Amino acid sequence: MKCAKCGAEIRPGCVYCSNCGQEAQIVTEINILEDDLLRSMLDEESEKTKETVSAEDKCRKSSESSDTKQAERGRKQKKSRQQKKKQLRMLIILLIVLAAACLTAGGILRYQRANSAAYQLKRAQEAFDQKNYTSALDYVNRALQLEDGSEDALLLQGQIYQMMKEDDQAETILLKVIDQNPDCTEAYESLLELYDENGSYEQILALKEKTTNPDILSLFDTYLVETPVIDVKSGTYKEFQEVKLSVKGKSLEIYYTLDGSIPTKKDTLYEDVVSIEKQGKTTLTAVAMDKNGRYSEPVSAQYDIELDAPDVPVVSPDGGRFTEASSVTVTVPKGVTVYYTWNDTAPSKKSSKYTGPIEIPEGNNILSLIAVDENGLSSEVLKCNYIYYPSNGI
Repeated sequence: MKCAKCGAEIRPGCVYCSNCGQEAQIVTEINILEDDLLRSMLDEESEKTKETVSAEDKCRKSSESSDTKQAERGRKQKKSRQQKKKQLRMLIILLIVLAAACLTAGGILRYQRANSAAYQLKRAQEAFDQKNYTSALDYVNRALQLEDGSEDALLLQGQIYQMMKEDDQAETILLKVIDQNPDCTEAYESLLELYDENGSYEQILALKEKTTNPDILSLFDTYLVETPVIDVKSGTYKEFQEVKLSVKGKSLEIYYTLDGSIPTKKDTLYEDVVSIEKQGKTTLTAVAMDKNGRYSEPVSAQYDIELDAPDVPVVSPDGGRFTEASSVTVTVPKGVTVYYTWNDTAPSKKSSKYTGPIEIPEGNNILSLIAVDENGLSSEVLKCNYIYYPSNGI
């Protein structure tokens, strides 16, 4: 007989199992087989249960591990979001600071521009290029307020006035630039253009006197035509002169004066020789003019005419006492005319003209004579005393 609890053999007559102490029960072989089967099934079930529990345990552990990792990821994500929020706040603050700095810098820049002569001059040039001369003048005036005497600003100001047809203002400003800088090519160019437009020949010549710079002098070649040539040089002459003028350029007219002034087309047009028929000093000045009204430089020559007066007349007889009627003969050179008076009065061109022997009047008389040449010059007065009393009257 076997123990119902542990299956050990129970000796006959024993009430308890010697192996487990369980009260002895009668168990048949069938029961034993059933018990074994049951035990086996229980063992299998127990094994399955263990496996299930183990699987569940593993699953639980895996789940716990997954939850832990998920929690860890959550913490990390939360921390990351917090860091990002913090960084975003810092970025926003930084952007605000930068925006404020930009606004401040922009304000400073605008202020600096508003108070910068260079910026104002730039705006003036832009307005000038767009032919907005009023705005250009406002900008350039502000530039000059910020930088008094700026050459660039003055040049632009002069050009603006020139375009606005305020020529007097333009001339004053451009001349100021030349006074500051005698070698300012731009100022000369603008003034030459201004004078040329107005036909101001005298101003062109006066402007040329302000410089000896070869580069600047070359600018005048465009505005001045070929200079006339005077064939008789300056000097002192004993006779009147006939002067010829000429010029190389074609289609040029020559105008001249005899008083030293600079001629224009309102003065004498040269057509033939210029006669210098005056004693003393005479200044001949000539210019050439082209079909556009542009003048050459003036050219001058000074003539000092010192003519020799004719000699006193030669008379025969040259005085004396006479008892018979007599006459006086005068030798008259070619180109000379003799005038005479009696009674010691001074002769002139209005006095009696000698045309033949002069009868000596009765009495004590003085014959006065002058010789006048073809230039109108008079000799000294010749006086001769003639005393004539007829013999039959004594």
